[in-house]
Amino acid sequence: MYNGTYKLGINLMGGTGLSVDDHVSMLKRIGWDGFFTGWNREKLPEFAAAAQKHNMIYQSIHAPFTQARYLWDEGELGEQVAADLIECVRDCAAYSIPVMVIHPFIGFGEHTPTEAGLRNFGKIVSAADSLGVRLGFENVEGEEYLAAIFKAFAGHPSLGFCLDTGHELCYNRGRDMLAEYGHALCHTHFNDNVGVTGEDIFWTDDLHLVMGDGIADWADIMRRIRNTDYEGPLMCELTFANKPGKNTHDGYSAMGHERFYSFALERMRRIAQM
Repeated sequence: MYNGTYKLGINLMGGTGLSVDDHVSMLKRIGWDGFFTGWNREKLPEFAAAAQKHNMIYQSIHAPFTQARYLWDEGELGEQVAADLIECVRDCAAYSIPVMVIHPFIGFGEHTPTEAGLRNFGKIVSAADSLGVRLGFENVEGEEYLAAIFKAFAGHPSLGFCLDTGHELCYNRGRDMLAEYGHALCHTHFNDNVGVTGEDIFWTDDLHLVMGDGIADWADIMRRIRNTDYEGPLMCELTFANKPGKNTHDGYSAMGHERFYSFALERMRRIAQM
């Protein structure tokens, strides 16, 4: 059980109109300890330089995920997706970014892991093992794929788990994912939503609200995290964007970036002390 103080971080959000250096400087001034980004090879040197300059933790790159389902198919497309993800691992290593967050799957209609998929993921795991990068496999839709990966690659030093609190609430229907994967926790995506709103699980319920603006039980989430060995930063993953047919984020976008970042940090600090 960890009783220490967590560092706090957030994803760099687009649309600020600021340079990378000014954006990271703003986060530092507000009081954040770190950040993560998507995989942008053109801006990666700027992200890393700004993190070093402003003494910020550059905790992870979120790997591309829109083609994750093809990793489970036979053939060249799945192999190419795996090769691209290995390049992302290499970039993490080159810039001393400790974690690459990765989706095991994307989609709601399939539930059958394959040997082809495990071969493709095996290449990524092997590369991460050799380069000292932790893979934060996220709890997304298709829990069978996450389970298959953890079974196949148990004991590999790169095998890690990224808890997305919003996904746990809607995609996993509130099931305690740390009970199964907490031993491998290496990253978090804190965000909130109102659970499953229809008969079926769907991506429009994954709202990525600021913590406390949904129905997540944050005292319970923090209790479960503290019961693991994780001592790294607590990272949140938020957005200004509404899902189709919803206006849940209008108030966020009206704040502007600096005020929103401050608002989110206030919530994170309160939760981290639970």
